[in-house]
Amino acid sequence: MFQCFSIIDILEDPKHDELLKSFTLRKLADQELVCDADTKENNVFIVLSGELRAYLSFEGREFTVFTLEPESVFTTHSKMNVCAKKPSEILVSDIRMFQRAMRDVPELSRAIFQSMGRGLETTIHIIEGLVFLDVRQRLICFLLEAADERGCKVEDGISITLDYNTEDIATVIGSSRQSTSLMLNDLIRGGYLTRISRTQIIVRDLTKLKSLVGSNDMLPWPGR
Repeated sequence: MFQCFSIIDILEDPKHDELLKSFTLRKLADQELVCDADTKENNVFIVLSGELRAYLSFEGREFTVFTLEPESVFTTHSKMNVCAKKPSEILVSDIRMFQRAMRDVPELSRAIFQSMGRGLETTIHIIEGLVFLDVRQRLICFLLEAADERGCKVEDGISITLDYNTEDIATVIGSSRQSTSLMLNDLIRGGYLTRISRTQIIVRDLTKLKSLVGSNDMLPWPGR
């Protein structure tokens, strides 16, 4: 039977005190940069709390590849920019010390591979979306995912509270802020969405919204 290993539980196990000492705790403020695409650092870090954003940047535009939540493992030499989306804590280790830790603690290796597997699955799904979905479809998939993950049933449909502003959504779906705003307003005018506030949206009918994308096996868009 497949066993799930918690990275944090492994590190907090008293028998792994020496392992934990090989990491340095780093507290990050909101929007603080962990590393950029050109960094020469060769470190591994584990997210303890909060949420980080891994993104690509080109000619003033950004594209969010994925977010890193607690238990996520990432490296500073990924050729991506990484910053905190909110106050966060990470454990940082030199790559050589980390490799030694994985060798000495088999449970940690298994947990790392599980985390990497989830990240690879998300990345592949995003690449498929970029190839096979247009930007409007990606926006709709993003909304469908949000409705599925955090939606609350209300009289008029499914209420979603987003911790993303329009610019954040644009970086997730690979669009500009202006185009994303226009597409959201178009969905509102079409009766698919109702905007309650800056952070709250009601999806009037999930089935009708999903029909705008069609029967696509890649739903939903993995923006988080």
